[in-house]
Amino acid sequence: MSDQSPLAPRPLLIDCDPGIDDAIALLLAFSVPEALEVTGVSTVAGNVSLASTSRNAMRVRGLAGRPEVPVFAGCPRPMLAQPVFADHVHGVDGLGGVALPGEAGGLAARHGVDAIVEQAADRPGLAVAAVGPLTNLAVALVKRPEVASRIDTLVVMGGGLERGNVTPAAEFNVFFDPEAARTVVESGLRPVLVPLDATHRAPVTFAMIDELAASGEGVAPEAAALLRSYHANVGTDRPGAYVHDAMALAVLVWPELFERRPARLSVVTDAGAERGRTVADFASGEPNAEVVVDLDAGRFLERLFERLRSYPRPAPAAGTIPA
Repeated sequence: MSDQSPLAPRPLLIDCDPGIDDAIALLLAFSVPEALEVTGVSTVAGNVSLASTSRNAMRVRGLAGRPEVPVFAGCPRPMLAQPVFADHVHGVDGLGGVALPGEAGGLAARHGVDAIVEQAADRPGLAVAAVGPLTNLAVALVKRPEVASRIDTLVVMGGGLERGNVTPAAEFNVFFDPEAARTVVESGLRPVLVPLDATHRAPVTFAMIDELAASGEGVAPEAAALLRSYHANVGTDRPGAYVHDAMALAVLVWPELFERRPARLSVVTDAGAERGRTVADFASGEPNAEVVVDLDAGRFLERLFERLRSYPRPAPAAGTIPA
């Protein structure tokens, strides 16, 4: 466990595939400096290509006015399979065609996998929020197994215990790279899993999105534009847009809002209809994870929206990164 002062912000590396809900997660992480010190963002192929996820991370960094936070490009494809992107959900560019103000800046020189290895070694008490496919983290664990003992806390957005969102069995992040998910689950890291079963309990409705946009405060207008695009792409017959990845960050920031249960996790990697299924056994076996099973959805969304509204907008940049 960490020997940090309880008053010090926790160092946090965010491993992600931006993606609309990843963008909301990044904005939340940047908005709570009293709780989290974002030490880097590593990107991975997932919702869209690695080139796009890396560019999008830099775009969100620009919106947040945090050019000092390094962005590390990671793995461009799954460990074994061919990539299957989700641009039908997040748009061709990954951010729903929403233009964000601020310069994108440049990528850090190190590979995302090496950034994970180095930060795990150099930053006591490091938390990792893995909210995309787990390829970067799995490769880091294969390269340096001691990473498992050096990460203090790992929160993963992934899996659907009752039902998936890509196939009936599989959630996207796990389906994209089941071998990576299995590697992480079996590494000894004991992640906190935030599955679809939890994230689907907190839909962001059209009315909420309109209210965010109307506030005109902080980064709420941009967040609302992103969420409106997401809602339109997944279908307006659904109760709302889901902020899957922001919920994973919220587990680190407001743990009192979430109920977690120990479980034995496993991931199906065999070919066929079950590939990518995440199985949680709450009754037998030695637990290797904790699973978020319930939450105060109202308070979670209330706090998230407040942070988006109150985020201090950076000074206007020299240009705008086009969609």
